[in-house]
Formats: sequence, C-alpha cells, structure tokens
Amino acid sequence: MHTVTPSHPAARLRRVASVLISSVLLVGCAPAGFIRLKRRGARTWLLGAYAVAGLPCFLAVYGYLGIIGFAAFLPELDMRVGDNVARTVRNEGGNYESTFLETRRDTHGHHELIRVQVEPHGGNLLHYHRSFEETFTVIEGELTVQIGERTVVLKPGESATVPRGTMHTFRNEADVMCTMTVRIEPARGLEKSIRAGYGLANDNTINSGGTMKVIWRYALILAYSETYLDGIPSIIQDPLVPALARIAQWKGEDAEMMKYFGFDRADERYAVTQRH
Repeated sequence: MHTVTPSHPAARLRRVASVLISSVLLVGCAPAGFIRLKRRGARTWLLGAYAVAGLPCFLAVYGYLGIIGFAAFLPELDMRVGDNVARTVRNEGGNYESTFLETRRDTHGHHELIRVQVEPHGGNLLHYHRSFEETFTVIEGELTVQIGERTVVLKPGESATVPRGTMHTFRNEADVMCTMTVRIEPARGLEKSIRAGYGLANDNTINSGGTMKVIWRYALILAYSETYLDGIPSIIQDPLVPALARIAQWKGEDAEMMKYFGFDRADERYAVTQRH
C-alpha cells in the first residue's frame, strides 16, 4: 500500500486547499474561520491575530455586499431634468459656465452636447466612464487631455475622443479661459451631474452637513455622470457608486438638488416647477 508523505503532491495540494479555505473564511466568514482554526489546534496568538484581522474584513465584506444587495431592489437613478430650466449654468466661485446645447431630452437619449468653459489652470481628476464615449473639441484656447497613457494638447478646431472605460483627464494649462464642447454618446446624466455640482458649489453646501451628507451628495453627482475615479479598484467602486446613489435617492438626499433640475422638492419631487 502506498503511503502519502508530506512531500507527495496530494499532501501539498491538501495543504494549499486548507490555506485557501481558511483565507476565504477569513474574509467571507470570520466566525467560521475562527472555529476552523481552533479545531485544528491553532495557538492562542494566532487565534487572537485572526480575530483582530478577521472581524474588520468580515464587516467590510458583508457591509459592501449588503449595500449592493439592498440597492438592487431600489428604483433606478432618475436622470430626468425639467424642461423649464436655463440652458446655461454658472459656477460663481470659479467664474466659469456650461451651456447645454443638445440635451438627453433633445436627442431622445442619443447623445449630449455641452459647451464648457475651463478656467485657467483648472481641470478635473483622472476618471473613466463605463457606458459612453466622450469627445472634447476646443473652441477657444488650448486644452491638455490625457487619454490612458497618451497626452495631447488640443487647439481650436481639434478634437480628442475617449473610448468607454478609458482613464482620462483634462486641464487648461494656460492663463486664459478655454472653451470647448463635450459630446457624450449615448446620452446619460452628465447634464444633471453638472447642474448638481455647480448648484451645490454656488450654495456652499457640497461639503456641509456631516460626513454621510457629503457621501450621499458625491455618490449622486458621480452616479449621474457614471464617473469612476482613479485609485479605487473598479471591482469595488463600479457597483458601489450607483448603489450608494440609489440609496441616497431612496432616502430623499437628493431633495436639496431638485431646484437645480427644475423640479419641486419633497412631496412633489418630480413635478415640473412652472416658471413664468
């Protein structure tokens, strides 16, 4: 009869499997992993270390899954904007504006076209969008655009297109204002994101009201434009941002933004405000 020794491949495979099982239990089910180690006669210091490391992992994983699961049963994010709102919005703090030339409503969801001013030495953070491509065309000034690992400087009349899922950013390196158009296809919620961001900035409320209020606001702004930031694994933020935004909408955290979209607040949340 053949005896399996520690150096036998089957024995090594069992050891690897045991380590993998314990690792999965550590992250996914800390209590079960603790019991498994204890039954195997693990030393006290190892049990203590496992408990200290396992509990935060356990809470983080199941908290994350709980948020995603709960949000899946909530209504989708409302991307509508009223038809009685000004076509141009201005960020008073930065002294620049955006004009919605062709909206989601205008094109029946085909695309959005927005004329955007970028203040001197202004720009945005590295980010990407999963569901649309984005084209920048400079009208006045110059714009530095990074698309993946490539950087281009656009002059009047020149364009650059960012494919879906590609990390990108833009910046006005000059001392004068840059004006460009931004076209996204298909249309999503970029207009709503800009209106919310400018409005909250003008009212000085975007970072007020406590940590959770700030989280809800940023989740809504990012989710409207389906924007995901650099530095956070996509496997985490791609489901988490829209989930948090759905929960924020369900909680009514978007009520303060209704005036930016041409809608009433609270009880008549999406009744169009009549402005005569």
